Amino acid sequence: MKDLYKTLGVAENADEAAVKKAYRKLAKEFHPDITGDDKKKTERFKEINEAYDVLGDSKKRREYDRLKHAPIRPDGMPEGFDADAFAQTFGRSRAGAGGSVEMPGDFSDLFATLFGGGGAGPGFDPRRQRTRPVRGSDVAGRMEVTFAEAALGGKRTVRTGSGGTVEVSIPSGVEDGGRLRLPGQGAPSPSRNGTPGDLYLDIEVRQDPHLQRRGADIELVLPVTFGEAALGAKIEVPTLEGRVTVTVPPGTSSGARLRLRGRGVKNGDGSRGDQLCRVEIVAPKLKPDDAETRKLIEELARRTAGDEVRRF
Repeated sequence: MKDLYKTLGVAENADEAAVKKAYRKLAKEFHPDITGDDKKKTERFKEINEAYDVLGDSKKRREYDRLKHAPIRPDGMPEGFDADAFAQTFGRSRAGAGGSVEMPGDFSDLFATLFGGGGAGPGFDPRRQRTRPVRGSDVAGRMEVTFAEAALGGKRTVRTGSGGTVEVSIPSGVEDGGRLRLPGQGAPSPSRNGTPGDLYLDIEVRQDPHLQRRGADIELVLPVTFGEAALGAKIEVPTLEGRVTVTVPPGTSSGARLRLRGRGVKNGDGSRGDQLCRVEIVAPKLKPDDAETRKLIEELARRTAGDEVRRF
């Protein structure tokens, strides 16, 4: 609301005498008989009269003070504003059917003075005002998903902005930092016919202790012993959907990738990437008193000279 006290140049706690004195001084200064055809000063004179029409009336002043300091609703009007009560307070009663309120042409100007002129004009009646429905606020939240849920998709039940719950489909292939939008699941509208806002969920993917994502593929570091690499082995490894057995061919070297087809991230078209098991040979750590094992390795070293595997 506009500050009528500022218009008259008085403090909000000014008494009736001070308000009247300020009004008389300003009215005399800006009266059209003094200012002539100066449009700006004539408009100022009009604002001064409208301000005094409110502040010079104890009932109107009390209601104006209440509305002036009230919290603002989402539609821009003060909390507790009622068009009918406003008209009863600031209008002029007229004898006749049912004690109706007269709404003279200058009343719309007063409404514009108090509320900034939003749509007021000749014949404007705030009792017939139709507030445009206000959309509810958007709500942002966080949703933590498992590594497997992010790769393969899934379902989750989350709380909405209105306090209810809704089932959410986690799209397959979603990445950490992604955002899901749930239309109409945000805060409800403060208006009767308004639409609710949207709910936005920021995705946080819980990392897996063994699996890592590489685009549509999943990678696993597969530690194997020297004997398993040399002789071959069948080893159980974790995947997105549980443990499966992978075959390590005899003579496998570190860095080799063993492919498990169709065990990777699910794509939007239904296809899937692969899981790649990267072999890492782990050398044995010999105990100082394990002479037998040391002799076996030394014998093996003599039979497989380094020159046979190094080409430089």
